[in-house]
Amino acid sequence: MKGRKKTQQFKQNLNRNTPIKKPRYAIIVIKILMVFWFLIPIVLMRPFKKIYFASLRTNRIGHLIADTEFLLARIYIDQSKAKKIFFVIWIADSQICNQYVYSIWKQKIKIINSNPITRAILVAAIYIEKVLKFKLTYSFNGAFGYLTDAHLLNVTPTIFGMSHQDEEECIRTLQSNGIDTNKKWVCILARDNTYLELEYSDSQWDYNSYRNSDINTYKIAAEYLAVEGIMTFRMGVNHKGIFSSEKSNLIVDYANAPWRSEKLDIYLASRCLFFVSSSTGLDSVPVATRKPLVIVNFADPLHVLRSKQNLIFIIKYFYFEKKNKFLSLSEYYKLGMENGFTVDNPLYLRSQDLDRLGVKIIDNSEIEIKDAVAEMYESMTKGNSNKLELDNDQSCFWQAFPRDKRLDNFGPPLARIGKKFLEQNLWLSY
Repeated sequence: MKGRKKTQQFKQNLNRNTPIKKPRYAIIVIKILMVFWFLIPIVLMRPFKKIYFASLRTNRIGHLIADTEFLLARIYIDQSKAKKIFFVIWIADSQICNQYVYSIWKQKIKIINSNPITRAILVAAIYIEKVLKFKLTYSFNGAFGYLTDAHLLNVTPTIFGMSHQDEEECIRTLQSNGIDTNKKWVCILARDNTYLELEYSDSQWDYNSYRNSDINTYKIAAEYLAVEGIMTFRMGVNHKGIFSSEKSNLIVDYANAPWRSEKLDIYLASRCLFFVSSSTGLDSVPVATRKPLVIVNFADPLHVLRSKQNLIFIIKYFYFEKKNKFLSLSEYYKLGMENGFTVDNPLYLRSQDLDRLGVKIIDNSEIEIKDAVAEMYESMTKGNSNKLELDNDQSCFWQAFPRDKRLDNFGPPLARIGKKFLEQNLWLSY
């Protein structure tokens, strides 16, 4: 019953439209006093051994993979500067969304399961760090989170990854189900609410439905890749609709295959030629493993990983009915600032906010998706996928991109907006 109550509270937090209530200070003080004796030796040992605590976000796969990889990149940089190996204790959340991913991390980092004592230690460490200005934890700074650490993935080794034994098992599973594992493949993932509705059926998920897209609009892109001899796997869990084509048997509706598994999810996503996504949890795998990524139907463009190499993206259209016009990103940002971005994330408006403001979301077309996919494929086959061509259009776009001083210190953007998409929508740079 206790676990059920925790899950219900987690779901309520996901759907909140009001700020999270601050914990009562009396409870905070009690927690700090409970574990103060434990933290004092750690502080005293600092000249000899640097010990830190970190929160392992296990409730959603995107956070479990990408957030952890980002923090490990920062730890790697800090260790290199200090010329010392740090001992980092990761304290897991009470809910684990993906047991296989969790098992991967358990082999690579020191994880302590969630319980009242470990949670008290983490809370105490955070507050002691704030009061004494003594670093005890690794966490994201402020609401911009991982955006401030994205550039570190370009200069640090990949930590997340499967064992060779698990990869061999995945290959055998694919072969036994008629998949030619000698072919190269691309993963395609179109977000919808099916997984969330099934997993958390007593919650309402309409608030982020503006991020969804129709998998059928990705078919032309898959057929383009099939002509090039590239197989595509439609990723996800129990997603809506069937993804197939009469033109090619190289298009696999893996999301609805009876042999789909958590382990295969990670294998396909980490070994693909590149990953096509509408920005959702599983694309954290190509981010963590430094794989090329194409994001289409991007509904939270201000969250783009602009420091990521090998990233091409195109965005949904924001049509402002009141003024009968499409909003550029700077206009969208201004509208959000004037009317208040969501309380728990200052860079996007939720579905109900967009409805209230009279902003209609329009998805990318089949051709726009195909063009973005073709641009990535052609850049990779020409051997220049790591090179960002800062032509006039790209430069103008990034110069007009909404600026925030918290994101200005990480060099020029390495991601690029789709070339054809930008040529057809130069007004985005206004």
